[in-house]
Amino acid sequence: MKINSWWSLGLVLLTSLALLALGGCATDETSSETTDGGDSTADDGSGDVSDGDGIVLDAMTVQGINMLAVPEGSFEMGCTAGQTDCLSNESPTREVHLTRAFWMGETDVTQDEWAALMGNNPSFHRPDGGGDDCGLDCPVELINWWEAVAFVNALSVAEDLEACYELSGCTGVLGGGCGAAGYCESGVGDIYDTYNCTDVTINSITGSVYDCEGYRLPTEAEWEYAARAGEDQLYAGSDNVDDVAWHNGNSASTMRPVAGKAPNAFGLYDMSGNSWEWTSDWYDQSYYAGGTISDPEGPSNGVSRVFRGGCWDNTPSAARVSLRDFNPPGFRCYDLGLRVARTITPTP
Repeated sequence: MKINSWWSLGLVLLTSLALLALGGCATDETSSETTDGGDSTADDGSGDVSDGDGIVLDAMTVQGINMLAVPEGSFEMGCTAGQTDCLSNESPTREVHLTRAFWMGETDVTQDEWAALMGNNPSFHRPDGGGDDCGLDCPVELINWWEAVAFVNALSVAEDLEACYELSGCTGVLGGGCGAAGYCESGVGDIYDTYNCTDVTINSITGSVYDCEGYRLPTEAEWEYAARAGEDQLYAGSDNVDDVAWHNGNSASTMRPVAGKAPNAFGLYDMSGNSWEWTSDWYDQSYYAGGTISDPEGPSNGVSRVFRGGCWDNTPSAARVSLRDFNPPGFRCYDLGLRVARTITPTP
């Protein structure tokens, strides 16, 4: 299904054609348990997070969302030896150093978690949506990048933390979905009053997302590091796609509830398959050519935002840990959601 064409740049044409072969619409271009807000955990300066009794935490729950601690570390990003059928935008590989540990959602944000915080459910796979009713434990989807950012900001506010992103020029209905359609996009021809903003700034002492106090989207580097979990496997947790991912060969042509497959070594579910996940970064096809880098957060501007992971409607190749995809930030699709992140030790 072809969705985007008018905004595509000649620089990414070959990559876009290769992504079309993977299937699914996102690849065409290419009541909650809570903690006690921001005071529920404490950093002792070591990079560890502890509770009020000084017990080091490797997991926590915020507004019903389970989060796991991912340690700092280094890895080779891109088309490593463990990958096959790589696209041009996955090369050359680059050495990446992530100097701070971070929290990562154990699963994608679910329909239930979204509705509890935002008061609606935009998903295609819901009782009154256009697809099969997958259930409230399925990933929320039909959300664009602006809406994903609005969600993590709302999560920060609910936890008495400073929001990471400051949005401006926003119009349209937040979480309005696409009616019975499987995709829609802000701009000319939009009939769904799609939520869209004109600008975003980072609310941190350094201007870096790594220094945000509140919740955020993972950077593209954090996402791939968390998916690989210290291994060079084809998918997130296995070289056998059926062990860890829902794709178009085993999903029965519909979204599935989260955590239905095995997790990777970090304990994260569905980093491969089931639902694509927005990252914080702008997209640049040649971004990896920059060589070794520490704490990267993508280009400073762009046309499209990056999402990762593949989905239930894609071929297994889309679920590879190094595969990159992208669309404009106003784009919504029935296979595209989000996963929450937060730096454990931001700069004071």
